[in-house]
Amino acid sequence: MKNFYMVTNTFKDPNREYSGKICSFLEQHGMHCSGNMYSKEIVDLGYLYADPAQVPADTELIIVIGGDGTFIHTAKDLIDLQVPIIGINMGNLGYLTEIDANHYENDLEQLAEGNYHVEDRMLIDGEILRDGQVINRDIALNDVVLNRSQTLGIIDYEVRVNQKFLNRYSADGIILSTPTGSTGYNLSAGGPVVYPSAEIILATPICAHTLNSRTIVFSADAEIEVVVKGRSSERNQQKIVSFDGQSEIVLENEDVIRVRKSDKITKILRLDDISFVEHLGKKMR
Repeated sequence: MKNFYMVTNTFKDPNREYSGKICSFLEQHGMHCSGNMYSKEIVDLGYLYADPAQVPADTELIIVIGGDGTFIHTAKDLIDLQVPIIGINMGNLGYLTEIDANHYENDLEQLAEGNYHVEDRMLIDGEILRDGQVINRDIALNDVVLNRSQTLGIIDYEVRVNQKFLNRYSADGIILSTPTGSTGYNLSAGGPVVYPSAEIILATPICAHTLNSRTIVFSADAEIEVVVKGRSSERNQQKIVSFDGQSEIVLENEDVIRVRKSDKITKILRLDDISFVEHLGKKMR
């Protein structure tokens, strides 16, 4: 593996000094960093966008410098290229970013020596339906979340699986998560941590008003629908759905969030001497 393309969160590395060090290190070890190119800021979206048209055709690995958010956004922006991706953590927890920013030399040397493997991670496709018509589509590596926007009060919703009624909830919302996303919002809401290479979908109610609310684990071939319901007591309550913490869509009562496994995958590069269990153990301390 010799040819790399770098995407940098310029909020985390504003002067691009750190990115320059990484690129110089790669060049010194006989590898090629494609022009030390960076993502461009899209103000309207509020995050850094990686343009697939700028990625050279011979790129063998995409290196993301930032936190988990930058990693997720880049993976989605460049998903159609099907090039493996690895992250260098300049954020906080960094479940997805494999390499510690303070100890990158040894990890990058492992890349040069071929000590790595590539994991295929499932994604979920989401559709928003209103009056039976699809009004929005998106894809998520981590999760699709129904939540409130700057309002108090709980949300009523129904969950259907493969067009069969499952349950009705009164809660702050619900998280529909991939195994990769199990260590994100799902974990904070009391959901289980799942091995990232598994193929399942997790449904975790957020602060449900019940004594027996638990995460439900569905097989990857399940189609899950969340139907937004209204209540007579709600006043100016705005309900939203987000995909990986972005692309927020305002919902109306009786809108349907439909989620299923995507045909697309994300390829994440992992170093052979760091297992998921070891990585998780370090982050959970």
